Amino acid sequence: MKNLTHAVCSVALIGLMGAGITQASDYGQGLENDSAAIPLDNAQNRHAPWRAVGRLQPSKERPDIHCSASLIDSRNGSPVASGPAYILTSGHCVSQDAMNISSDIPLDGHIDFDYFLGNLQNTMRSRLKRLVRATTRGADLAIIELDTSLQSLLDKGIEPLSISTHAPGNGVNLVIVGVPSGHEDAPALRLSACPLEGSADLLEDVYVFRGFHKHRCQGVAPGSSGSPVLDRVSNQIVGVLSTSTKGVKEENRCQPNAPCEINNGQPVLSPDTSYSSPALGLKTCFSQGVFNPLDIECTLQSTLKMTLGASYSPNPYSRVTLDDQGRTVLPTWSWPFSLDTPLYRYKAVRTPTECESPHHYSNAQGATQALIDDRVGPEAGLYFLCIIGVDSPDQRPAQEMMNKPVIVAMEIAPPGPTRMPELTIERMADGGYKVMPYYSNPTLWVYTFKSGPADTVQCDDPQGYRPEFDEVMIIEATPSPMKLCSKAYDMASQASSPRTDLLLP
Repeated sequence: MKNLTHAVCSVALIGLMGAGITQASDYGQGLENDSAAIPLDNAQNRHAPWRAVGRLQPSKERPDIHCSASLIDSRNGSPVASGPAYILTSGHCVSQDAMNISSDIPLDGHIDFDYFLGNLQNTMRSRLKRLVRATTRGADLAIIELDTSLQSLLDKGIEPLSISTHAPGNGVNLVIVGVPSGHEDAPALRLSACPLEGSADLLEDVYVFRGFHKHRCQGVAPGSSGSPVLDRVSNQIVGVLSTSTKGVKEENRCQPNAPCEINNGQPVLSPDTSYSSPALGLKTCFSQGVFNPLDIECTLQSTLKMTLGASYSPNPYSRVTLDDQGRTVLPTWSWPFSLDTPLYRYKAVRTPTECESPHHYSNAQGATQALIDDRVGPEAGLYFLCIIGVDSPDQRPAQEMMNKPVIVAMEIAPPGPTRMPELTIERMADGGYKVMPYYSNPTLWVYTFKSGPADTVQCDDPQGYRPEFDEVMIIEATPSPMKLCSKAYDMASQASSPRTDLLLP
């Protein structure tokens, strides 16, 4: 996921250009949909509704990493602010565990409110106390408790943002307020506007996201993650900005920072699109100003805990291979795990939504040191493993269980060698050569090389190749021609055909 971790534009002079939007109810300040994001300076207190949005630094140890976050209204309709202050941000800003819910973890970072243009010397800093709950399993949300009370921030004039209790409809006008990087000359909150373009299930690396909002608001960049996505009329939070395809190449779709949409079992890249995790349901989890995910009204995802096998690293990309007789060999899930329930059921499907159906799940099996090793395929595309925990063989598949499984993804590529190596080779002043491999997941993942006298080295001979992980490799000058042999490997460990380059003395 992208960590989404100037001249001042006076919005008072911007005309009302959003169709059907009146000045009295336009929190977009007249900004035209899909136009460039504008910095907010809060002159004459005109941007006071966004004093509650700030720049989040989750950890003291990583001051270079920041997200955006917003103070949320935890009073649930009560006029009394009796609990601590909570902020809402993206789950990936504080946790990278794609399989589990993270909770009750101390944090030592801070958030700076009043992060307006020209006001960086007077921002209001609040220390973080603990990560209350974070998930990147299906959703991308985190709730953080501050080391202060909500009332203390209200006393300082910061009004929290309310979380909507209604799902936004397609075409609803949105605004996004956050702190994107890339504006070091004029750091500030920035406002952008765009319509909601529907929803999509996403795959990004090992993360499977369901029902994310899609939109094309401008100005999204590293640091924008966690920004509140707001209904333009009510200024209520409808989602939290998660990821984007801005600047993404088609060849990298479904990889880190390059989310792809899941369409009938096939990966689809939607260019220049941003996605946000819906916030619907979060408001039901606050009782008397305190976050309580166990409240009967709370509709958050379950806390089913999965532990992967020792030293196992998930790889969501594999390839169909051919044996010595040319017969198809399908990859397997090879998924070792344990759950905190005694039993589990599973099934393989082509879209994450199919996990919600109770049909075709396996019989209950032991969930301690379990292994799912079924074959995957045969068609190229995306496959999803749905895993639910059960307490007994007779436990019925309740709707809550079906809504919140662990989902494991794998993309299957057709058989064949991976792409040929792509190298930039430059002659140096001393007669040597600088070799720069082009890396591009999932197909150009690892390079191997060998070199030697041009008349003796055979690139077709598999012996002698060694992996090279540096971005630049130096080959010293020699008095006679050299041959450089290279192979590329994809993330399924499939090799390319060898490439041969002749290096003259």
